[in-house]
Amino acid sequence: MSSMSKKMVNSAVALGCMLFAAPVMAHEALNEYVLDPMMVTAARYEQRDVDIPAATEIYDQEKIEKLGANNVMEVVRNIPGFTLMASPTGNTYVGFRGLARRNVAILVNGLHLSQDGNYDLESISTDIIERIEVVKGGSTVLYGSGASAGVINIITKKNASMNKALVGFGDNNKFKGAINVANDKLQLSYSRQQSKDRGFVYKNRGVDNYYTGDKMEKDSINLQYSLNDNLMFQYMHSKKVSDCSISDKGVVTPSFHSDIKYDLGQIRYTNNDFQASVYYRSRDWQHFQYRRDAHQKGHNYGADLQDKFQLGNTALTVGLAYENETTDNESNKREKAKRDSGAVFFMTETPVSDKTKILFGAREAYVEESGSKLCPQFQVMHSIGKDDNIYLNINRSMRAPEVNEQWGTGNYIVNPNLKAEHGWNYEFGWKKKLSDTELFKVNVFHMSLNDRIYGQKIAGTTNSIYLNADEYENTGIEVNYEKTASDKFNYNVGVSYANPKQKEHNKDWESDMYPVFWTPLKI
Repeated sequence: MSSMSKKMVNSAVALGCMLFAAPVMAHEALNEYVLDPMMVTAARYEQRDVDIPAATEIYDQEKIEKLGANNVMEVVRNIPGFTLMASPTGNTYVGFRGLARRNVAILVNGLHLSQDGNYDLESISTDIIERIEVVKGGSTVLYGSGASAGVINIITKKNASMNKALVGFGDNNKFKGAINVANDKLQLSYSRQQSKDRGFVYKNRGVDNYYTGDKMEKDSINLQYSLNDNLMFQYMHSKKVSDCSISDKGVVTPSFHSDIKYDLGQIRYTNNDFQASVYYRSRDWQHFQYRRDAHQKGHNYGADLQDKFQLGNTALTVGLAYENETTDNESNKREKAKRDSGAVFFMTETPVSDKTKILFGAREAYVEESGSKLCPQFQVMHSIGKDDNIYLNINRSMRAPEVNEQWGTGNYIVNPNLKAEHGWNYEFGWKKKLSDTELFKVNVFHMSLNDRIYGQKIAGTTNSIYLNADEYENTGIEVNYEKTASDKFNYNVGVSYANPKQKEHNKDWESDMYPVFWTPLKI
């Protein structure tokens, strides 16, 4: 975890600031576009940001361009209150409110990107991105398992982007090249990155050594084709090869080689409020560590349907989802682990007065081996003035164990008794447009989880195991202020404070700085 992440997770006040000074084309509706944007992720249909009863962030094309971001990870690093978690493979994972990686749902056009809890946001070029929408806090009702801490939805462009090429060189054998080709129906982008001597990468708690990056090479392809106005096909592929060494008391020893391939394909059909998608995801990971080879393969396929109806003055959104998952860990000679999961959900929005609306919904989620959970959500939005709203958001979240958490991967051993996380999120917030050029947001939250899943070293071995803790809690406050000073300059300042803590079996509460490893376990 980075030092910045540790400060946020360890209950210190963190200040995030984005300064946008790149020239842009001015247009008449600039202020409305930047400070009064529309979002689809929070409710699965379009709403104004200021009218959404949840903590939200939106990065449209202008913000992304002003950040100078080349990939999605370079964008989400600027989210106020985010946490960052790194791995020896070179992947980095983001989180909110003290929970990272598997507790944040990473979506591409509303469908999950993560494969066995892993993803690579650096492989997605911003050339194909229309906007990135962020919802903090529990979002299980609409997006299922793995959305306990929030959602990041990457929405790709429907219309053609510009044709362009980029080449850059730096020290330590750094190279970056990218090309984007597009027309009315097709968008195709390819990028390559490579570097050497990347420095500090990763450290586990309770261990006096750490990983340093020796080299990394990555190739990414993104293809999107619109067959017509309603039907779209998308394919994403990335391959990353990386080497790390262990630095122990000044002695550097080559230790870790990783070769990862990700593939994602989806076909999406939309017709007014009806949406239907079928998808396929896969991950092929080969690595060498601690004198052992490991090869893990995993793939998921599934379908997602939703529709919206108007029943009197109540808007009703309903949907269902199905997914099949398979993981094959060739190194431990076990049989392939397979499971099915499914869910049905609904969400209603009903105005009860000119100033107040109530949202209520629920999701019944079933995951093979983990059972079913009913997750309700209740929200109230009340207007106290023009573009001035307060809200209450209460919801239950759940996260089923990943297949590889239950059935082992690499140096993790099997734990078929691993249970699903579940808990409640409470949030009270205030959103106000101070003027056409100023937007202010503040929220106070409390979240609690039972059976929180965490990884632990096994004393005297090189193995680890995933276990359930008794409880996890986090209470905090997030404040965000955005100002458009001119058509060429705007800034966003965010402050967050939180106090995450975890309780293991028959132990006292401990500050939860490290979400992956705790003290060694003797078994």
